[in-house]
Amino acid sequence: MNILFSSKEYDFHTLIKVAEIAGLAGVVSFHQAGDDYLVTFPDVEKTEEIVKDYRARLRDLENNIWSH
Repeated sequence: MNILFSSKEYDFHTLIKVAEIAGLAGVVSFHQAGDDYLVTFPDVEKTEEIVKDYRARLRDLENNIWSH
């Protein structure tokens, strides 16, 4: 499954860091898509769950950064 993330919302390093935090380093791959980023998740039984967790961790990081 591929998810496109806007570079206006997230930078490349944030996407990578969240993948590391989620234990997905080496499992997901990142690609430049114009100015944006395409994140490729493995096609497994729990793909939807993995994507949902990844997005939740992105929101948590964003909320944590902006709350201080």
